[in-house]
Amino acid sequence: LEELRLWNAKNGTLLFTIEHTHEVTCCVFSTDSKRFITASLDKKVRIWCAATGERQLTLRNANIINDMGLVTCCCFSHNGQYILTSSEDKTARIWHAVTGTSRRTFRHEGAISSCSFTADDRFIITVGTSVQFWFIRT
Repeated sequence: LEELRLWNAKNGTLLFTIEHTHEVTCCVFSTDSKRFITASLDKKVRIWCAATGERQLTLRNANIINDMGLVTCCCFSHNGQYILTSSEDKTARIWHAVTGTSRRTFRHEGAISSCSFTADDRFIITVGTSVQFWFIRT
């Protein structure tokens, strides 16, 4: 098992430890710091409560998860309603942060190493061998 530890940055105390079945490749807090997401080598993306360390949701869509390559990056939209993931399978996906349903898929030219929402959540950027900007319908 792989472990993820959350520490209090002010006093250095360990708040809690989360166990994963595979190595964690990405971990990012929501803008309000109430949740965080992890991606791991098992191709799963999980949403956690930052106060308790309790898992709130695992992004699931059997066909998508099974077909997804290694998840290289994940992040919350600034409004906290969506999660963006990128993968070595040349796709970026937007997921609903509460229901975990896949909302939209973007096909990049190559494997994607990083992704992000713009501050107004109107666009996403994906980075691999090239940089691509994508408009999101609101």
